[in-house]
Amino acid sequence: MTGKKTVFITGMSGYLGGNLCRELDKLDWCEKFYGIDVRKPLYKYDKCEFRQMDINDRGLADWVVELKPDILIHLAYILEESHDHDLMHRVNFDGSKNALKAAAAGKVRQVLIASSGTAYGAWPDNPARLKEDDPLRANPDFIYATDKVNIEKLAGEFKAAHPETIVSIIRPTVVYGPQVNNYISKLVDHYLVMGNRDFNPPLQFVHEDDVVAAIIRILEKGAGGAFNIAPADTMTMLELLELSQRPYILFPDWFLSPGVHLLWTLRIPLLNLSTAFLDYIRYPWVMDNSRLVNELGFKYRYSTRETAEIMLRAKGWLP
Repeated sequence: MTGKKTVFITGMSGYLGGNLCRELDKLDWCEKFYGIDVRKPLYKYDKCEFRQMDINDRGLADWVVELKPDILIHLAYILEESHDHDLMHRVNFDGSKNALKAAAAGKVRQVLIASSGTAYGAWPDNPARLKEDDPLRANPDFIYATDKVNIEKLAGEFKAAHPETIVSIIRPTVVYGPQVNNYISKLVDHYLVMGNRDFNPPLQFVHEDDVVAAIIRILEKGAGGAFNIAPADTMTMLELLELSQRPYILFPDWFLSPGVHLLWTLRIPLLNLSTAFLDYIRYPWVMDNSRLVNELGFKYRYSTRETAEIMLRAKGWLP
């Protein structure tokens, strides 16, 4: 990367956006960055200008046209599963469409979109390591993942219409870290943790700092296309439960599915997930990270196990 750049970020007040903003504030090549979110950021940045704005606001394109940033990073999503699927779709899919519309209007040189490893889907016949050119087969009932597949289709259409723009897509695996507080990290929050006796696939956990570092590397290299973001090592859910040192009980799958469905239907906040996510802890969706590592020379700071330990330590479960 040569010369100073300006950056525009959607969803800058989330834990990932906040970490990214702190890094951009320190980088010499980032002259200034701008951001929107429905919530005000927790920190003040020296090089930032913020506006409180919904991702579907029509004024987004106007501001991007006014600023003409070099880079637009789209992180504004609802990550946690919600009973309001229409709201999730409106924010995640429609919001992405609005962000790409703004990027086109502002003639942004590089667009980076956060997708998800869940877009590959969790299936018994998945390859041992999913590569970026493998088909995206999100499990159909998991709306977050299916929306990600459709968002990547939007990105492909955008690239076809604007070949001069670099379009980068990141597919992180499960993001953990000391600041992460999502429905997956909450699985070990209870005194008695539940697990699946019949399925125990390998999983990957990526540290939030590694995701931010990967984004910065992709931007600095001006690299386009999709990039898996996941450490090479794996661990199973049972290993995570044992590592957490929390009491746990393993239920048979025939019992767990209706039990989770009942909790979700009655809106009992014990797990905060529906049965749509259960396939992702039944079947493998381990990702190959060689493109990011070999092509861009990226080095992960934390392994899957180290990331899990850091998350558990932040919760107070480990010394």
